[in-house]
Amino acid sequence: MEKTYIVRLYFKNAIHIGASNPGIGIEGTEGMIIHSDTLWAALCNNWAVAEHALDIPFREFRDSFINGNPLFRISSAFPMTHKGKYWLPKPISDPYEFCLPDEDDRNEMKMDYGKMLKRTSFISLESFRTWIDFEEGALEIIEKESLNEGFSDDIRPHNTLNRTSMDSQIYHSGTTYFDKDETGVYFLLQTTEQVKDIIQKLLYIIKDTAGIGGNRGIGMGTIDMVNIEEADDNWDFLDETEDRNAYCTLSLFYPEKNEEYLNSAHAYNLILRKGWTGSLSVGRQVKRKTVHMFGEGSIFLEEPNGQLVDLTPDKKTTPLWNGHHEIYRYGYALTVPIKLCQEEEIENE
Repeated sequence: MEKTYIVRLYFKNAIHIGASNPGIGIEGTEGMIIHSDTLWAALCNNWAVAEHALDIPFREFRDSFINGNPLFRISSAFPMTHKGKYWLPKPISDPYEFCLPDEDDRNEMKMDYGKMLKRTSFISLESFRTWIDFEEGALEIIEKESLNEGFSDDIRPHNTLNRTSMDSQIYHSGTTYFDKDETGVYFLLQTTEQVKDIIQKLLYIIKDTAGIGGNRGIGMGTIDMVNIEEADDNWDFLDETEDRNAYCTLSLFYPEKNEEYLNSAHAYNLILRKGWTGSLSVGRQVKRKTVHMFGEGSIFLEEPNGQLVDLTPDKKTTPLWNGHHEIYRYGYALTVPIKLCQEEEIENE
């Protein structure tokens, strides 16, 4: 029987999650989010290496995702602040106050809260529940919230040398710092107890041997503690469907066919995913194929499923990878039912 678990990761110091769209001279950062495909890649790599110590062989794990029956689904990892306060991506849909019956009232609320919402990427669990239930009060809660407790962001300078000319070049890298034992990130895991236990073992392996994110060679992304618990009643909205007419993604999502969800996609943002092969079993690392995925907080009128995306480097353009294993990225959707305002429903009929 599948259950939903909360997986909490606490870090010793800082983490760097590289962005796919950095600025000039800046190795960008996604800030306080670890995308679901990055989490899955870390689990996949370590599953392949440690399968002799696990109850499920790596081939069975891999094939379950390729064949469309994944052993588990995960969300992206989101911030967790003091006293276990959880944050989630702001849905890309209108809150209750932006759909009031009177046009003047709607315009007034948009004037009062519009700019604030544009600056907001994450909202608390409390305001998220109010938003997806399409109830009044979410904007007032968001206005009083502060995500900065326990976190700090910094841009650090680095020096790189050209291996041929030995010319020096400065670039800057974004870094997120955590208050030890107080803040971290968490993600949702939907699976059986057996698979949950395996993932817990893998996370302890990652904790002891590697870490998550970039710049691990200088101590970034080192995990201090892992905690997994079954989701309590605060997360019962994940399965509630009554009076809800759409779905909000809590992970990246890549559809089975690009055309399949065009009519179902109500509001979304696209995330560019590119990078290196990152294999633990192959010493040579090359650029993998590039792909766009639907980002967290995207809204669909039909429940999205997703697939595993084959991003193995092309044999002609990247012959150095010929003979090595395939490279996959996780594109399955983990969603929560959400209620859209009537005006939005009419526009999409």
